[in-house]
Amino acid sequence: MTTEKLERPSRRTPARSRGLQERLANSARRASGAVTVARRNATRLIVRAPGTLRAAGAVALGTTSALQELPDSTLRWIAASSVGLGAGLRLAGAPRLVSAMGAAPALIVGAAIALRPTTPVVPATDPPTGE
Repeated sequence: MTTEKLERPSRRTPARSRGLQERLANSARRASGAVTVARRNATRLIVRAPGTLRAAGAVALGTTSALQELPDSTLRWIAASSVGLGAGLRLAGAPRLVSAMGAAPALIVGAAIALRPTTPVVPATDPPTGE
């Protein structure tokens, strides 16, 4: 009768080291996969970026145009409220990002006021003469 000899691990490499080698190999495979996914997503982002930027610019232009049609008193009220909200959030201990988001509309309204055309959008009509 013959007995099968069980395969024993090599005495040169301890078990702990073999486990470490397997974990390193698995980590390398996962890192390689992550790099591939990141490269694929970066390519998609680069392809879509110009369209996204154009759309964001169109929305910003439309918003600025709509804000420029409001009276000065309304725009100042919106800006003051926004700054007050941001300052109140900051004093209440909110994170900086939250307080900045509270004050962000003031920047948008300020830009709308600053970029307002100096010439009237609708030219003034001359009063009728009595002729």
